[in-house]
Amino acid sequence: MKINDRLDALLLLTQKLADCLERETVLLSQRQVAALAELQREKSRLTLAYETEMKQLKENQVTLGKIEPARLQGLTAAAQHLQLCVARNERALRAAKAVNERILTAMVDAIETGRGKPVGYTGRGAKPPAAPYRRAGTVSAVTIDQRL
Repeated sequence: MKINDRLDALLLLTQKLADCLERETVLLSQRQVAALAELQREKSRLTLAYETEMKQLKENQVTLGKIEPARLQGLTAAAQHLQLCVARNERALRAAKAVNERILTAMVDAIETGRGKPVGYTGRGAKPPAAPYRRAGTVSAVTIDQRL
């Protein structure tokens, strides 16, 4: 593949990957989990293709010095945009992870609280034994605030 073709392919991959990350960031903020699964496959495919192109370009260091200034400028702008998208996506992923962790903690706390603690005393004045764990299938109500 000629260097210009390879650079054009890299530019296209960079733009597609940035677009994919932007869509994922929006879906994360809207909590559209079902749509995220398919987008993950596309993101993985694009990332692998991007890494492959970058590796092949780095192996051809001799021809990199012959890049046209306009093409180099376009690649630089696309790379900078991709970096911004990656940073935004990372923040959204971290926020979603934090929300999920808080939800899980709240659920565990609610279940632990719902197990009950011994109350009162036995006829002999001793504390009653701890309440047994509830059997599987017992439902505990939990309310979740789904806003990020």
